[in-house]
Amino acid sequence: MRKTTVNKRTGAGIVGRRGSRRRSSRGGFTLIELVVVIGIILLLLGLTLSVGVAVRTQSETRETENVLRLLDTAMQEWERQADRQLTWWQEVWPGDKDYLIKDRFDIHSDTVEELIITEMLDVITRPSQIKQIIAQIAPDFIYTYLEGVVPPWIEGQGVLQLPNFLGSVTVLDAWGWPIYATHPGRLWRETDVPPYAFPRNDDGTIQTYNERTYGVTPNRQVIFVSAGPDGRFGDMSQADGSPDFDLTKDNLYSYPVRPPQ
Repeated sequence: MRKTTVNKRTGAGIVGRRGSRRRSSRGGFTLIELVVVIGIILLLLGLTLSVGVAVRTQSETRETENVLRLLDTAMQEWERQADRQLTWWQEVWPGDKDYLIKDRFDIHSDTVEELIITEMLDVITRPSQIKQIIAQIAPDFIYTYLEGVVPPWIEGQGVLQLPNFLGSVTVLDAWGWPIYATHPGRLWRETDVPPYAFPRNDDGTIQTYNERTYGVTPNRQVIFVSAGPDGRFGDMSQADGSPDFDLTKDNLYSYPVRPPQ
């Protein structure tokens, strides 16, 4: 406690030297305060990372949609010049000549869907105008099959098919996986009866295997499909709400598709 004396001449109070100083300083942060501060920092860091991932995904989605748009433009230009629509099928029945593109796969092995777009590009890029359209796709999205190099998307079953595609290209999405080309089948015929019968689409074509998996093509149009950020296409022929069907929900398409009936 401070002691105050009074100057007899002036009457002013004088504070004596005796008495303790006020203890105003504190020690360091308490453990609880440190935990709170660290929690806030981690929360802000998590929010920043989440925003960064979302922005990057949006950018990658836009890049992939641009690739799909260019592929669709090239396809439409080819059909305009050829004055017909493109159809593809695995020739498992000799004499069936109603498909424009016959695949180069061994009919006794599983079809490698990743190579179908390569086969298509070999056909439609012969005219110079279409080559110019495909050339607008950034080089990072073009992959060339080279001898001795097996990309991860066709390891295993695709290895035996590679010799037929060396020097040819495929188109990738922003996540580094091949874009699929889903072709409409040929026009349905009255003779399409069991055991060779297939479902008939609303546009009068038979439903191909790829349509059942990746979505039915509208109006006999080739559909280009990206598996999206998760890299998995899923299966549209499964029931809505099933795990395989849910995987299709982040797929990107050059045109809206519908599940097979």
